[in-house]
Order: sequence, then structure tokens, then C-alpha cells
Amino acid sequence: MLVVVGLGNIGIAIATRLAAVGHDVVGVDLAADRRALWTQQSGQPAVAELSAVEWSEVDRVFVVVRMTDQAEQVLTWLAGPAAERGLACHLVTTLETGFAAGLARYLRPGLRIVEQPVSGGAAGALAGALTVLTAGTDADSDADFLRATLAARIVSFDAYGEPTKAKLLNNVTGAYNARALAQMLTIAKAQGVDVGKFYEVLLTASGGSWMATGFLDLLDETLAKDVHLLRDELGGLPAVTLDDDAELIASLGRARALLADR
Repeated sequence: MLVVVGLGNIGIAIATRLAAVGHDVVGVDLAADRRALWTQQSGQPAVAELSAVEWSEVDRVFVVVRMTDQAEQVLTWLAGPAAERGLACHLVTTLETGFAAGLARYLRPGLRIVEQPVSGGAAGALAGALTVLTAGTDADSDADFLRATLAARIVSFDAYGEPTKAKLLNNVTGAYNARALAQMLTIAKAQGVDVGKFYEVLLTASGGSWMATGFLDLLDETLAKDVHLLRDELGGLPAVTLDDDAELIASLGRARALLADR
């Protein structure tokens, strides 16, 4: 049996995919409406408290809550009785970086904690096409399980905290792309260019990115949360401009050099 803690947008999509490929899934969420929606859609149970789960039957738990303090509460609980028989905890929540780096303190002989933020959104989860960033006490069986259920790609990192930083950097890159896209649409309108036709160009041409197709349905508060987390970590984010031709060329050269050293 599997448990999904957090039945928000991503959590319920992960739970739905796991159920669709044949697993028994128990949802856990404090919100009665989310529990009701999960049970109505899947026919599978949902509970309000971790203590209401029959943990002796659980093999894996996916933690998909919104905030770091919520994830901390779940991990603190799991490090107690639930860990006695052996349990894999897939920590999907995008965490504060300092907390993520210290996840080893929750490890127990019967509890494996795998830091695994994901990219691809609810649609990727439902299609089993997520990119999973992973570090921690993962085993080959974890990767096999994810490839059979949720993941199209798994990227392994060396230490706790690295997947979270990579996820934040990825999402902030997306935020820069979305901000630039919004600005270019505004300029296109001001220049008398048909915005719909310009957007059609962006979907397939060099100016596009995943954000060109995804930003219209983007959960703005979720993106802003990740921007805020990285801004706090770095003490600020760089302002990217195109005012200096030499710096543009130099920055592209630096990026190529970094990738050449992979």
C-alpha cells in the first residue's frame, strides 16, 4: 500500500497516477474537501491524520505538502512508530534549502528518506512523465518503481539539498522566461503585431520555451514561492538585461564553458 500526504494540485495527480497503474493508495490531508474529492475520483480512502493510516501495510509514502514546516511535521512523525517495519519516504515537497541539506537527521534504521522534488506539474504526474531530482538513501528499487509509475527521467545528485537547489534554480529560470514572455507580448501589442500570431510563433520558434505553453495555466503563487526561496538563499537575484552586447556574448561563452566541463 502507498500513502500520499498532501492532496493539493500535484499531490492528487501523483496519487491518481499511482492508483491508475494498480496501486492501493491512501490519501492524507487535513482539508475535508480534498479528501472527499480524492475518494470520489478514485474510490480509495482518505484520512485526516497520519495516525489513522495502517502503517504496517505501507511500503512507500509520498510527501507532497506545500511548506517546509508541514514536511518537517510529517518527517518527525514518520521517524517514530511508522519507521519500525521499514519505509521509503519520497519527499516531493520543494523545501527550504537549509532544511533539505539536513534531512539525514530524520533517518532511522527502518526509514529511508529520499529527497525528490519533481518537475512537470500535474500533467506530467498524470502521464507518468515527471522529471525527478533525487538524493539520499534511495535504492535501485526506488528508481525502478518511479520509472514504472511517475518518472520519465531521474537525475541523481550526490547529497541532500542539491535536488532542492536545482529545482529552485530551474523554477527561477522558468520565472525569468515567463517574465520575458509577458514583456514581449506587451511590446508586440504596442508595436502593432498581432499578439495571437506572435504567440503562435513563440510556441515553435527560437524564442519559445516550455514556459511559452505552460505559463497560461501556471500557478503564480507556487512559482513566486520558489523565487522567494532562492532569493532568500542567495540574498538577491540578478537582473538580466540585454543592454550590453559584449556582456551578452561573454555570458553565453561562460555558459558553454560550464557545460563543456560536465
